[in-house]
Parts: sequence; C-alpha cells; structure tokens
Amino acid sequence: MKETALHTSRARSTQKLVTIPMLAAVAFILQYLEVPIPLMPSFLKLDFSTLPALIGGLMFGPVAGVLIEVIKNTLHMLLKNTDGLIIGEISNVIAGACFILPAIYMQRLGKGKKGFLTGLALGTLLMTIVMAIANAYALLPAYAVLYQMPIEQLLAMFNATSIWSLVLVGIVPFNLFKGVVISLIAYPVFAKLAPRLQVRTGK
Repeated sequence: MKETALHTSRARSTQKLVTIPMLAAVAFILQYLEVPIPLMPSFLKLDFSTLPALIGGLMFGPVAGVLIEVIKNTLHMLLKNTDGLIIGEISNVIAGACFILPAIYMQRLGKGKKGFLTGLALGTLLMTIVMAIANAYALLPAYAVLYQMPIEQLLAMFNATSIWSLVLVGIVPFNLFKGVVISLIAYPVFAKLAPRLQVRTGK
C-alpha cells in the first residue's frame, strides 16, 4: 500500500515537472498571437495565453497556475521584450492570476461546471477591478517615470484627460471584454477536458 502511494506520488510529481513548463511554453507562444481591439488604446491587446495557466491550475492547483503565468512572462521578458521594461509582464501576471484563481478555487471546492462558470465570472470581475486600481495608482505612473515623461504627456498619447478617464474608458472595458471572451473559450474546453484532467465536472 505504501509503495503504491509512493509510486503514485512520484508519478504525480514527474507529471507536474513536465506539464507545467510545457503549458508555460504553450502560453508563451499564444502570447505572440495578440490581437488589437478596435476603439481600445493601442497598448491593450487580446491574447489567449491565460488558458494554459488555467488548465495547469485545474490540474495541479492554484500555485501551479500562477507559476505558469510567471514562467510565461519571464520568457516574454527575456525573448520578446524589446524596451527593457517589465511593467507589461508584471501587469500580465497580476491580471492572469486574478482571472484564474477564482475559477480554480470554485472548481476545487467541488462546485462542478456551474461553480467553474461562476468562478470565471468572479475572475473577470476581480481582474477588472484589480487592474483598474493597479493601472491608476501604479502601472501608468510607472510607465511615465520609466519613459521619463510627464503623466499628462503619456495620457495625451491616448487622448485621455486624466488617469481615471483612461482607466474607465480603456482599461475597464478591455478587461471585461477579455474576461468574457476567454471564459467563452475556457468553459467548453473545461467541459471537454475535465475527465482527462481528472477534475470534477459536477452538474
């Protein structure tokens, strides 16, 4: 009995060591396939790189999901980032974690498909609120400092009169849209892959 449990534990650990980097690599590739959204500020682009982190979190827990987000953005910073700044990567980690954690926790509480759908909705709201506050008080001012320009000049680039006008007109609608689109993809993927991921689907 003990040998069987030990073998199972080792197999699970090996699976995690292989799967987590693989999902992070897939997420990194998906991050390249970013799409600009009409009527949104040019620096806001939609990609689906959060999905592998969500799948990893469902398989191995919330820490694994966040770890995939961190690895993905580390690869992005090292291999794609051309301006030497890490604000975009930090922002992506925060947004991704806010989105995936409620969905993972709701599913792991045994709430099934309905719970997972509720978690996606909560994740969308949490991501929208957190990113609004983060951009208003930290991320946008940090961009202005690192680019060595007054915040007013940065806002003028996007035809905004204040930080909160940019947040409310650009950041908030973008994150709501992003959360809804990813949820519409994540839910059927979850329903299809749940038996293979060995997670509970419920009703």
